[in-house]
Amino acid sequence: MRSRIVPAAFLGLALAGCGPRTPEQARIDNIQDAARAEADAIRSASGNQAAAIRAEADTIASQAEIANDFDAQRLRTRADALRKEARIVERQADARVRAVRDRARADVSAIKAE
Repeated sequence: MRSRIVPAAFLGLALAGCGPRTPEQARIDNIQDAARAEADAIRSASGNQAAAIRAEADTIASQAEIANDFDAQRLRTRADALRKEARIVERQADARVRAVRDRARADVSAIKAE
């Protein structure tokens, strides 16, 4: 008896997910999909920007190895500053992604409250 109930319950849940979506659920899905796409774009752009900044820092650090004392110090300082800038770019992207997700959650909550 029990072996028939479990598959039947699973089948019922699976079929419920295949049914037509309500307009409300479609709007929610669209909001969530758009937020995911925007977050991915933000992460991609910031990753590219941070990688370019780090590459520049590595180039400057290499130049510092062959420069004389004061020039080497100046170049190392510049390379360190660029690495810090790359970290700031990544933190800014994280904040922007959180803002996008928070906005999507608020929009979804507003739809559910209607």
